[in-house]
Amino acid sequence: MQDDYVKVMGRNPVKEALKSGRNINKIYVAEGETDHSLAMIINQAKQAGIYVQRTDRRKLDFMTGGGAHQGIVAMCSPVEFCEVADILDYAAEKGEKPFIVMLDEITDSRNAGAIIRSAYCCGAHGVIISKRRSAALNEGVYKASAGSIEYIKIAQVANLAQTMEALQKKGLFSVACDMIGENYYDIDYDMPLIIIAGAEGEGISRILKQKSDFSASIPMKGKLDSLNTAVAAGIVLFEAARQRG
Repeated sequence: MQDDYVKVMGRNPVKEALKSGRNINKIYVAEGETDHSLAMIINQAKQAGIYVQRTDRRKLDFMTGGGAHQGIVAMCSPVEFCEVADILDYAAEKGEKPFIVMLDEITDSRNAGAIIRSAYCCGAHGVIISKRRSAALNEGVYKASAGSIEYIKIAQVANLAQTMEALQKKGLFSVACDMIGENYYDIDYDMPLIIIAGAEGEGISRILKQKSDFSASIPMKGKLDSLNTAVAAGIVLFEAARQRG
C-alpha cells in the first residue's frame, strides 16, 4: 500500500534518493513535463531499473497534499534505522571523536528535517531520535532535510535519557541547547559529544536537562527571548564543527 512508503517529492530530493541508492519502489511523473532536468532524472531511474509512471498532475497534487512536488514523486521504502553502536563504530572507523545529535520530542517535521540537514552538513556521525513523541521520518522530514537523511545514520531508541546515560559511561559529554546556560561559544566541543535539541516551545525535557554535562545558550538581543529550535541547533552545531576542525 502507498501508506507503507515514504513519498519523496521534488526534483532535488528525488535526485538525491537515486544518487544514494535508496530503495525506490516507483516514480510518478506528471504528464506533459518534458524539460531537460526531469528527463535526466527519469533516465537515471530507468537505468537503475526503477519503474517510472506518467500520471495526471492532479494525482500528484492529491498524493502530496498539494505539496511542491515539481512534477515528480518517488515512492520509497521507509528509512532504515541503525543501532547507536553503529554510530559509534562509524566515528571509530573515521578515527574521530564521536559527534552525535539527539532530538528530544521534536514533532515538527520541518524542524526535525532542518536539524538532520545541519547535523549532516557539520560532520556529525549520526542522529538519535525517540520512538515516541518524535516526528515521523516522512516526506516532510525528507524534504526539509534536503535529502541528507539518506546519508546520515539515524538510530531510534525507546528511552533518550537511558541512551544518553549509556553514552556518558562510554566517555561522551552531552550539551543541551537551552535558553539558560553558558554562552554557546564558551563551551569546549572538541570531545566525544552529544548535542541535544529540544522541541519548539517546550524545550529539552527536564530529565535530559538535568543529566546533561553542559547547557549551551545563545545570547539574544531585541525583544524576543528565543530562536527557532532548528536555527538554534544549527548555530551550536556549526560552532562545534568549527572547534573540532
